[in-house]
Amino acid sequence: MEAQHLIDEINADFYGRFQYPPPPATFERVVQSGFARKMLAQDIGYWRSEILPDAPRVWVAGCGTNQAVVTALKFPEAQVIGSDLSSPSLDRAAETARQLGLRNLELRRESINEASYSSEFDLVISTGVIHHNADPEAALRRLGAAMKPGGILELMVYNKFHRILTTAFQGALRILAGTETRPSWQDEMDLARLLATSFRHGNFMSAFLSQNAQLPDALFADSLLQPVEYSYTVSSLRQLAAACRLELLTFCIDPFSRSTGAVNWNLNFQEPVLRERYQQLGDLERWEITNLLLGEASPMIWFYLQSVDSPRIRKSERDICDEFLRAKFCRTATEKEIFSRAMDGAYSSVPKRAPFPGKPKPGSEAARVYAALEEGAELSRTLDRLGIEQSFPQVQSLRLELATSAYPFLQACGD
Repeated sequence: MEAQHLIDEINADFYGRFQYPPPPATFERVVQSGFARKMLAQDIGYWRSEILPDAPRVWVAGCGTNQAVVTALKFPEAQVIGSDLSSPSLDRAAETARQLGLRNLELRRESINEASYSSEFDLVISTGVIHHNADPEAALRRLGAAMKPGGILELMVYNKFHRILTTAFQGALRILAGTETRPSWQDEMDLARLLATSFRHGNFMSAFLSQNAQLPDALFADSLLQPVEYSYTVSSLRQLAAACRLELLTFCIDPFSRSTGAVNWNLNFQEPVLRERYQQLGDLERWEITNLLLGEASPMIWFYLQSVDSPRIRKSERDICDEFLRAKFCRTATEKEIFSRAMDGAYSSVPKRAPFPGKPKPGSEAARVYAALEEGAELSRTLDRLGIEQSFPQVQSLRLELATSAYPFLQACGD
């Protein structure tokens, strides 16, 4: 408990000084009522029913400067609680919420390690948080306890293969700075900047530091100076979740992986023997293989979870894809409101409107399906007409690229 309290103090100090993330150029809100709830249901394979109530309670555990704001915009019908250790981060979030006119957000300065919520939230969001705690398992237990029996947890932890260079750099930096037992942000920042601009040995570390050298302080510090961090593989996250009586449902397509195109945790082997053996495995075993074989190129470890005692039975990816083929879809056609940041740093309270979500990438198989979609009919009819193979890899790819929160081009409709 003493170590946990000390780490909370260190994190509060760190994020008070290096407020993360920096202010984005815009915030957005989809106009269609209940849109995010509908897409969340589709993410985990519920095509004809929503999994969140009409007015859900949402906890953003470790909200930083803007994640609670983003969530309140995403779920305008929800009551959103944003918790964080850093007063400056919460102050920035509160000011942004004021500028945007948000009325469904409450911000609280509190540690998730000390929060006593019990069966209170329909959705808990905690991305990039528990791995900065003294005891990530204890933190995850708090998140699980806060969920209602049928609640959903959106969780991101560091991918171990993404953090190899970062972890090595942090170790070297703290030996050099003499801050192995207690951080000194200014000393570490000064030395880290010197290393980033001068360490040139033609290796992976040199390239990594060069890529980060020009980042603003908040981004640079979050990447290279964070005082406490753990990282995970799919396998170790699975074990951590099980220890907390949680289970992985499916992966989220996060914005970072989407920007690199690494959105699918399933490999498509061309060699028949490998393909057959791989596809015969369960979801978690396939994802573990993907994590191990792709390593640093694997997606971020960003998953939906639920309690093992949830009344909702976990669906496998094959189950989800089979139901996807039988579901009936309509094209999404709505608008989004865009709140832009002015030169003085303030956000306009009068948003502009733009069509949303557009269309799939031209030339893709998803674009063909979208253009030829027979609305209100089972999706398989459209695929049959186009002569598209209905194998698991192909259907999974189409599902991810057409009917998820990241690519919300189709919404289930009809009976």
